[in-house]
Amino acid sequence: MNGKEIFDYYQSAALRNGFGSAEFRYGNLLFEALRIEGEEKIFKMLEEARSSGKRIGLGYSTPPKDTDMEPDLVIMV
Repeated sequence: MNGKEIFDYYQSAALRNGFGSAEFRYGNLLFEALRIEGEEKIFKMLEEARSSGKRIGLGYSTPPKDTDMEPDLVIMV
């Protein structure tokens, strides 16, 4: 599967499993990652994550000083 297909797979799983499910949370995380880094980078990262058994995660470039700060980095975990 290419990165776009992997992304679409997780988005479909999120819809199938519904609000509150692990698949829904991961689908939303991937959508946020796409917003932060753009399609090209995220699709490539999804391919790398799949081949290495890892997942995409979100992080902070600096430690959050308050609870309103949103993640601004995409990482593999």
